[in-house]
Amino acid sequence: MNLKEIVLRGNLYGTCNAFICAKGPGYVTAQDIILPPSVEIVDNTQHVASLTEPIDLCIGLQIERNRGYGIKTPKNFHDGSYPIDAVFMPVRNANHNIHCYGNDNEKQEILFLEIWTNGSLTPKEALHEASRNLIDLFIPFLHTEEENLHLENNQHDVTLPFFRFMID
Repeated sequence: MNLKEIVLRGNLYGTCNAFICAKGPGYVTAQDIILPPSVEIVDNTQHVASLTEPIDLCIGLQIERNRGYGIKTPKNFHDGSYPIDAVFMPVRNANHNIHCYGNDNEKQEILFLEIWTNGSLTPKEALHEASRNLIDLFIPFLHTEEENLHLENNQHDVTLPFFRFMID
């Protein structure tokens, strides 16, 4: 279960393989994970296991980039695999403040954003990805506005995914 806490960073597309090979007795940390060159570990000191006997520990890992919560639950575990319900949420906390400045004639506002991440991406990268997702959510509204212009004189129903609008 300690593997869930390991934070990775990199240009990963699809699934890649990694391995942990360690000899006991001793401690196994994230530093013992053999990764492909495109992936790095944010904190190499992350604890994985404690080996109290002189045994060899070899674990094969599959790594993938995703978002939200993800687990693929196979029907059985006869092949020796054990899925970990990884949490793909690099943003730990976010906060915003809006400050007004200027005089009454030229009142302006400035937005301050605070973003904390787990290190798998920078706050700037998190903001960029969140902005792209938000833009993608609003694109259907832009298309609806264009349809409004063409159907201005007629009453029609326009249905978009997850939205229903009545155009007068």
